[in-house]
Amino acid sequence: MVTVIIPVYNGIKTLQKCVDSVISQTYSDLEIILINDGSTDSSESLCDTFPEKDSRIRVLHVKNEGVSSARNNGIKNAKGEYITFVDADDYVEPEYVEKLVSAIEKEGCILASCNSYDVKGDRVTKRDLPGEEKCSIKEYIDNTFYCRAEGGTCWGKLFRTEKIGELFREYNYCEDIFFVFDYLIGREGYVSVIPDYLYHYVRRENSITGLKRTEDLKDVILSCEGIVGICNEKYPGFVDSANALLVNNAFFVYLNAKDETSEEGILLKEMAVNDIKKYRGAVLRDRKATVKTKTACRISYISLKLLKGIYRII
Repeated sequence: MVTVIIPVYNGIKTLQKCVDSVISQTYSDLEIILINDGSTDSSESLCDTFPEKDSRIRVLHVKNEGVSSARNNGIKNAKGEYITFVDADDYVEPEYVEKLVSAIEKEGCILASCNSYDVKGDRVTKRDLPGEEKCSIKEYIDNTFYCRAEGGTCWGKLFRTEKIGELFREYNYCEDIFFVFDYLIGREGYVSVIPDYLYHYVRRENSITGLKRTEDLKDVILSCEGIVGICNEKYPGFVDSANALLVNNAFFVYLNAKDETSEEGILLKEMAVNDIKKYRGAVLRDRKATVKTKTACRISYISLKLLKGIYRII
């Protein structure tokens, strides 16, 4: 059985489409857990209608503590051999679960992952995963950390429930890349990468991704610093790629917080600049780091204001 975990917070506009896409899966042995994370719109009422129509659906109502806590509640209540996450904004293709199950059951695979579509209004682009059809954990993590492809999201993947050790850490942003890292690091086996585009990631203006609030951007820095710390302490083979991950995201935070004038915003920019200055030399010496990251590092030596200007133009 596969447990599908759907965290819900004020998702009234998208939840019906999301749930419809899940209950229409060609793979029918499902447990679907909706976690209503203290929604203030009518999502709670809508959630309660679903079990009446499909006995595979369970609803948990919890106080609002964020998406990480909601997903953790889902994991703790999961009965399936496998777990997959679908956000209430998003929807999946009918063969999403079936193809993930087929992929993970190949010999030695600890994680199955599929390609996805990025949907923003009428604009749809493809998001490609790292690695070949079957790649090593080392290759998968490095490609994700070097930002060669988007492999750090928790959605669009199938996890073995018994292998989940660390739960989601309490961040609002970058919580999923830490979860995937925790799940894979130190293990043996392979990641199965499905070339099919089976997940539709929908961007909304009022979503976490769209807000870029100061507290969320701070979580980006803290989560990436946490990954670097773990790699330095336990997994030296991943230090270089973790450094690149931190620098990339420090640039992201600095450029998105560039106009912040609040005390918190100023401190946030200082955190980002300190990380850029601390790790950019190591990234420049890393042959595997991308040209884009190295170029940003070189420009930062000249002027971060220049980097801002180039960012605005791009």
